[in-house]
Parts: sequence; structure tokens; C-alpha cells
Amino acid sequence: MAEEKQQGTKSTNPSLEQPSSAKTSWPELVGVTADEAEKKIKEEMPEARIQVVPPNTPVTYDYRLDRVRLFVDESSKVIETPTIG
Repeated sequence: MAEEKQQGTKSTNPSLEQPSSAKTSWPELVGVTADEAEKKIKEEMPEARIQVVPPNTPVTYDYRLDRVRLFVDESSKVIETPTIG
């Protein structure tokens, strides 16, 4: 029998690599503070780059597998489900 080798490409750009975590969103963090949410996400996805986004702040539409944005209200509570991207 011939051995089959899996061929794949690995990106040298960390923003395009698949995260080690299978989780892609954290709906349970809606309503908690940004600090609490960041701590929880970092426990599950240490390589995450967390961005806290205050109200009315513009953001780019680029997609990054190492980024999780925390959209917060005036009291720094998460108001949208944090997701990878």
C-alpha cells in the first residue's frame, strides 16, 4: 500500500491561520464587563487579540482569525456576542 501524505499549506500570516480553539463565539459573555469577557476569552483562546469597541466607534471590515472584538456600552458591558473575526 502506498502511504498518502496530507498536503496543506500553512500561512505565514497569523491573522489567516486557524485558531487552536474550536470555539468561535461567546454568547454567554453578553452583559458582563469587558475585563471579565477578555479574561474568559483569553482562557479559552490565549492567542486572541481582544479589541474593546466603545459605542459609535468605527471598525474595519477585515477578517482576522486572531481577533475578537468586544462591543461595549457606556458602562463597559458587552452588548453584542463576541465573535472571532
